[in-house]
Amino acid sequence: MPRTKASPKKCIKTTNSHPGTNTWVFLMKGDNLSNTDGGVPDVIKLRHPATNQPAMFVFSPGNVTVQEVLTFDENKRSWFIDDNVKSDGKLHLSTPIDPIFLILPYLRKSQQAQPLEQCLWDEDFPEMTRLTQCQNLKLILIADRKGDESLQAYKFNEEKTLIWLRKKVERVVEVLKQKGIHVSQGAISATYVKSTKHETVSEMEYLKYAHGIVSEYLAEDLSKKLAQYLNIPDETENKKRKLNSPKDNGDEKRSKKDTSENESVLKPKTPESTKLEKPQKTIGKKELARQKAASGSKSITSFFKKK
Repeated sequence: MPRTKASPKKCIKTTNSHPGTNTWVFLMKGDNLSNTDGGVPDVIKLRHPATNQPAMFVFSPGNVTVQEVLTFDENKRSWFIDDNVKSDGKLHLSTPIDPIFLILPYLRKSQQAQPLEQCLWDEDFPEMTRLTQCQNLKLILIADRKGDESLQAYKFNEEKTLIWLRKKVERVVEVLKQKGIHVSQGAISATYVKSTKHETVSEMEYLKYAHGIVSEYLAEDLSKKLAQYLNIPDETENKKRKLNSPKDNGDEKRSKKDTSENESVLKPKTPESTKLEKPQKTIGKKELARQKAASGSKSITSFFKKK
């Protein structure tokens, strides 16, 4: 089932009991999405930290938690809701996300220490400031706090960020091992497949897979820095080395030599005894008689010599 991070541009709340064009089929996770005050979750459009494009997120009442909206879309799918048929067969679901991932790009862009609310101001996405109200927002893990605690001014710290991201990757590795997820392909699959008991997977394969999952929420340059920090080899560089390696040329020459030798072995040899000899030119009887007659006669020049 293909997974996308996009969802409809507008989420229009409706109280109509009959499913219409504005009805979403939505699965939400977590008890924090509802409260006793009667508040309802808000679906808000924010800037995605990896793609820098608009994406949908769900804020719990009071902006305590935030979840990412994922959309599963397949062709020729419909929903039967009560006595109605909804032709749009998309399924929207929300998964918890650490709000620090959403704040990280803004801190990286800031050249100096700034109050968080000022740092998160985005003219295109004004709802970004909601993140300041999220629970357990430990920005000290990725930034240095400057000034008074009441000011809440932060400056990005790359070393702290890489340490924080490494711990995220290690936690993903633990979950992959516990769930027995198949990771030996080296690339993140759209569907997670459980591995067999007899399959042996190296620690590096788990690390690569977990790094790919975490990188879905990172800018490309930061993802590369994290890979270097985790000592994950660059696949593109390895491919270039293999292509430019002189060993390949030697193997190619060797293969050509082996091919020629194989051809010579497979080709039947002709014994020397069976080789056709060149037929010698035979002399006829008339030619022999002429040569014999000529041997006893004198040359014409001998008649002109002085005696």
